[in-house]
This record gives sequence, structure tokens and C-alpha cells, in this order.
Amino acid sequence: MQIDSTFSVVAPIGQVWDTLMDFEKVAGCLPGAKILNKLSEDAYQVGMSVKLGPVTMQYKGLLTVIERNSAEHRAVLGGKAQETRGQGTAEATVTLVLAEDGTATQGTVSADLALSGKAAAMGKGVIGSVTEQMMSLFADNLQAMLAEAAPPTPEPVTELVTELVTEPAAGAEPLPAAVPEPVPAAAVVSGIEPAGTDRPGTAPQMAPSAARREAEPAGSLDALTLAKGIAADQLSNPVKVLGILAAVACIAYWAGRRSAFRTLRLCGRL
Repeated sequence: MQIDSTFSVVAPIGQVWDTLMDFEKVAGCLPGAKILNKLSEDAYQVGMSVKLGPVTMQYKGLLTVIERNSAEHRAVLGGKAQETRGQGTAEATVTLVLAEDGTATQGTVSADLALSGKAAAMGKGVIGSVTEQMMSLFADNLQAMLAEAAPPTPEPVTELVTELVTEPAAGAEPLPAAVPEPVPAAAVVSGIEPAGTDRPGTAPQMAPSAARREAEPAGSLDALTLAKGIAADQLSNPVKVLGILAAVACIAYWAGRRSAFRTLRLCGRL
């Protein structure tokens, strides 16, 4: 009995081939199949449960790799099994060929099948229908396995462009303004800033002595300065202050007597 079937999965052909050749891993994709024991790289003890119509049959047998051509993605497998509860047997030679189909990989399975016992009585139509259903489930399971094993797709690298920001971002606190240096209290009262002190936004101010010298004439400046110096020097000493007061009192006394003497002389003439 010749049974042909196909399946398709979206994956590179190399990845599909490597997965299918890992029989211990891929056996779970075929409903009812399992690897019982690995005898060698090309021989496995297998078990199979198949439901044909109302009848479920279980087989136990041997799977061997007859041919494996990775360059052509072609493999030939041989299987022989016997029912665990009955006298029926199953023997098959299966040829698997993979081919690329755009972004997908298509597999073609051709099986030369010989059955005996209850399975042989089902006919080719029932066996062919069951085979198609099993291959459809196999393809879905294989696609899920390939998707899990596929490496993650790297995300595109986005170039970061650094821009020079001239204004503070929204919500950011403004930079503190420059704090001017404190001005001495004496300068604030007089309204004249100390010499050598420059405040932002204003022209440099001259020292008070220099400003006064430029504002006043040279002659009056010298006399006034001399008088102020003498007065400051005399008033700074208490003894000198008393002497000045005594001198003023004497001058006032003599000035009074002289004024009275002149008054008497005028009266005598009259």
C-alpha cells in the first residue's frame, strides 16, 4: 500500500532538517508516537498508538535510518512493528524529502506500507484519511517547536541624536542668578561705592576722596582740608578743647570791656 503526504512549516530548510533528524525530540510531534529506547545513532525502539475508526491499536517495534543525505535533505527510514495485543504487524519504508518554498520548507513523505491483522481490514481509504490527519497535527506541532527554538530577532539599533538645549527643559528649575558681592554699610549710607569695586551692569566708581578732589577747586580743597585737619586734631584731645574754651572766654571778656569803654567815651563827648 502506497501512502503519500505533504506538510509545510515556516522555517529555514536547514533548521527543519536538523530538527527532523533528532528523532528523540521530534517523535513527540507525531500523535501517539514515542521513542522507547535509543539503540544507536541509526536505530531506535519505538512505540505507536493508532486509532483506525472505532479501533485503537498499539504497536511496538524498531525504527532504523537506512539513508541520510543532509546535502539533499533526503532521508530513508525503515520500520517494523507488531501489535502489543494481537497478531497484526506493520512494516514500512518511508522516504522524506525537504524542499525550500520561499520562506517556508515543504516536506514530502512517501510510505510503502504493508499491514496485517485488523488494520489491513480497514482499507486504504480509512488508513489514508487517518494518515492525513496525523500529518496535519505533526506539521502544527513541528511549527510550534521550530518557533520556540528559533533565535530571537534582534531589534533594530536606533541612533541617538544629541541636541544642544539652550533653554531649560519643562519642569526643570532655572539656574540661580549670580549673587552680587555685599556692599559695606558705610558706602550704602553715603551712596558711594568703595574704590576698586565693580558691580555688574554699572560703571566703575571712584573712591570718595578722588571724587571730592575732582569736584572741588584745588585751592579751596587745600584750605578746607587744612582747616578740617586742624579742627579734628584739636577736638580729639580734651585738654586742647579746654584750652580753646578758655581762650574763647578771654577773647569774649576783652571784647566786652573794649566795647564798654568805647560806649563811655561817646557818652562823655555828648
